[in-house]
Amino acid sequence: MSEVRLVDVSLRDGNQSIWGAVGVTTRMVEGVAADLDRVGYRAVELASSTLLATAVRYHREDPWERLRAARDRMPNTPLGFLTTGKRFITFYRTPDALFELAFGLLVRNGISRLWVIDPMHDMAGARRTAELAKRAGFTDVVGGICYTTSPVHTDEYFADKIAELDDCPAIDSIYLKDPAGLLTPERVRTLVPMLQSRLKRLRLNEIHSHSTTGVSPLTVLDAADLGIDTIHCALPPLANGSSHPSAPRLVQNLRARGHQVAVEEDAMQRASAYLQRQARIKRLPVGSPNEYDEGYYRHTIPGGVQSTLARQLGEIGRPELFPAVIEESVQVREDLGWPIVMTPFAQYIVTQATLNVISGERYRQLSDEVIDLLRGDFGPLPGPVDQDLLDRAMATRRGQQPVNDGSEQVTIDDLRGRFGRDLSDEDLLMRAVMPAEQVDAMVAARGRSTVKTLKSLLTTVQERPNVTSFSISAGDTSFSLQRGKGTTC
Repeated sequence: MSEVRLVDVSLRDGNQSIWGAVGVTTRMVEGVAADLDRVGYRAVELASSTLLATAVRYHREDPWERLRAARDRMPNTPLGFLTTGKRFITFYRTPDALFELAFGLLVRNGISRLWVIDPMHDMAGARRTAELAKRAGFTDVVGGICYTTSPVHTDEYFADKIAELDDCPAIDSIYLKDPAGLLTPERVRTLVPMLQSRLKRLRLNEIHSHSTTGVSPLTVLDAADLGIDTIHCALPPLANGSSHPSAPRLVQNLRARGHQVAVEEDAMQRASAYLQRQARIKRLPVGSPNEYDEGYYRHTIPGGVQSTLARQLGEIGRPELFPAVIEESVQVREDLGWPIVMTPFAQYIVTQATLNVISGERYRQLSDEVIDLLRGDFGPLPGPVDQDLLDRAMATRRGQQPVNDGSEQVTIDDLRGRFGRDLSDEDLLMRAVMPAEQVDAMVAARGRSTVKTLKSLLTTVQERPNVTSFSISAGDTSFSLQRGKGTTC
């Protein structure tokens, strides 16, 4: 048997799948990073543009500070970022100039590994994104083939698509991404050898499969038997459910099959214990193994999108609509020509299904993103589109606008003229892709948290060895410290 390495996805995909993309904070990253670094992971998937956005929107945190916190505490583990290459935070096509800026900033702030997965299987676009990533300084670029089920996603379809990546020198390896957890052991045993046979230079050596149907813990074991030597997993409480196989159990199962897995299990358990403690303190959900659900193969909505949908329906006071929206998404996907159900198209489908359910009439109101999709902003759809839906979309003012393929002539100088010449590159990018009020709130909160204040005070005292004690007070609250005698509050 082979040596298998693990990629931890707890902080990105686990957070997105179990905690609706909003549970992880910078402080949490600071608390768990050192133990994650000791495990011996092949890489840690740290963020996507969605996670950068939720740091700002829900926590008023600087997302770049979060990346740097992980970088400084995980010097031995490559940190990874996931991108489609078509959008960065926004749910419409992002101009190439902004992607170039974003990639440079990711590298500058500690990200060295990039997964490139074009959900429409626009492999020419994926190759172009990989080339941009290499120029930006990423050391490891992984191209993806994205698995789904539909009348148009056949074996031949996947084989032709993966072959298009083989001669791209900017791509270092290829992974099989199963965002909805649709792969089964039987399917892996036929699909992986077929895909591998179409590659001459590269290897398909990595798998990412969600546990949504409860099957992926078995599926990834069969993948390892077939020579896949890198498997994505997560730590409890961010494992199982709609997330990924539990890392501690996966290690045991791989070894039981005869595979070698060189990880520090004590560090893994400490990291998991910290995350479980955070879940209890913050009353966050805990992932648990799902029972098999045959009906899931009808809608294929990824777990992270489901949890986000449930949260958003609750926020508008309509949580009871969740089953109807999921069911409506089946028809919406077919009418849209069978796009793969992953970010951003999963969100497009679910949003349109929600509008259909709330309005009581299918396509009475069309989301801008669905119009963009039908207009061709993300390339041709894999199957035939419902003609009535297409006609409605193209009759709108938005539908009659030119296709946005990312080549919009936006320059960094233009953005500085609009947002300010003195902004850091990081703040400039966030202002270019996020609402001003959200970025304003993040900037206003920068450096003002209680934790940061205490850290600053302690650092100041540490730098002044002659200071033996100090105290501060505000109202009826006081804090005092004596060197060598502990602290009292």
